[in-house]
Amino acid sequence: MESTGIEPGDHVALVVTNRAEFIEVVLGVQRAGMVVTPLKTSWTPEEIGVVLDDAHSRLVVTDVDAAKRAAADRGIPVVDVERFEPWVGAQDAGPLPADRRGWRMSYTSGTTGRPKGVVHPWSGQSSFSDAFARSTGWAEAARLPGDGVHLMASQLFHGAPLTFGLAALALGAPMRIMSRWDPEEFLRQVPDGVASTTLVPTMFRHVLALPERERAAFDAPSLRTVLHGGEPCPPDLKRRMVEWWGPVFVEYFGFSEGGMTLATTEDWLARTGTVGQAMPHQEILVLDDDGRPVSPRTEGTVYFRFLDGTRFSYFGDPTKTEAAYGPDGAFTAGDIGWLDDDGYLFISGRRADVIVSAGVNVYPAEVEAVIDSVDGVADVAVVGGPDQERGEQVVAFVVPGPGLAGEEVTAAVDAASRERLAGYKRPRRIVLCDEVPRDPTGKLLRRSLRDGLWEGRSGFAASGR
Repeated sequence: MESTGIEPGDHVALVVTNRAEFIEVVLGVQRAGMVVTPLKTSWTPEEIGVVLDDAHSRLVVTDVDAAKRAAADRGIPVVDVERFEPWVGAQDAGPLPADRRGWRMSYTSGTTGRPKGVVHPWSGQSSFSDAFARSTGWAEAARLPGDGVHLMASQLFHGAPLTFGLAALALGAPMRIMSRWDPEEFLRQVPDGVASTTLVPTMFRHVLALPERERAAFDAPSLRTVLHGGEPCPPDLKRRMVEWWGPVFVEYFGFSEGGMTLATTEDWLARTGTVGQAMPHQEILVLDDDGRPVSPRTEGTVYFRFLDGTRFSYFGDPTKTEAAYGPDGAFTAGDIGWLDDDGYLFISGRRADVIVSAGVNVYPAEVEAVIDSVDGVADVAVVGGPDQERGEQVVAFVVPGPGLAGEEVTAAVDAASRERLAGYKRPRRIVLCDEVPRDPTGKLLRRSLRDGLWEGRSGFAASGR
């Protein structure tokens, strides 16, 4: 990459849609000894610019106009993927030193502030070739078979699907990339030799919403592993998928900083709602607000800790790094949950999403699971809205299924809430809408809904605002 003027150790930002060149750049940049960060293709020039500045990017590889503008504003060279082959052909084809130590730096989503890069203690500490070979451990832990096609159905910039997809590739699985998510096309692709894929619960809803004849015709004998994560999966939704596709599901829970659990279908059926146990090199701690461990089946803040004592850091931000850590090197992303007697983790929600109504915590994920199970509900999001008496009230944004009367869906949601939720958890307000906001990975964007409810007001209860 001499023509761009970058050298080993420099940072490359990758803002590219779903196409083979994305994978070529991720692997090529690391093999050449540079650091690469995939960014969301839906971001504005300003949002992309935040990362370019923070990471001191020296090159932007993209097929997105917003990234080109962000790079131009900063005088950063651009490789346009639309003209990728001629550019590659002009490069020196000579061999690279085998010890080049490139790596991928993920940036956190920034839901609680400006996104920051995550640096692990092993980042850049071994040659990329060795690191890529070792990544097969992720594939094996997640039960990716490695001897059939791995279908990339999610946006490639999404961290976990990319990590697992590259691990499957390292294990020997051919990778097939969908240019965009389309549930009908997905059901046509999977029977064609697909052995594994990674989805998010929103995608489950999409395929389940297809006509019965299309679902009944689906037959995928090669499919052995469907990884899913990224957001809580309501139990009724997952149960419908298991009944349809069988015990092929492996759920992951984790975040860029390094905490990770995995739960097989068998684990989940035995302990409905679990996201699994910690990886072998980690342990999970559940602590109260004073940092003390709580007993099994008691909710608290979920922390992870590397057993060898190593610690991650946020790139260029020691203050934020220190704030992420609790006792003895344990770190948290602010999730609330509990452990059962056998160490299986259950997630209640995220502290930033907690609704505090009359001094009592309400976790949106629990309320959403109940509403999501109601016939006629296509999608749902629960947030905290202002309440003069209670401080906050539970507000449910509900998307009715196609052709259904909103009044009937509202009545069904209200009835289910009265039957299955304590009074303080029930929605005080149900808002019918055409869709709830999600990012391109399917992750629910609660903040925009919450901000709309609180516009012009200041809350007196803490709810992550």
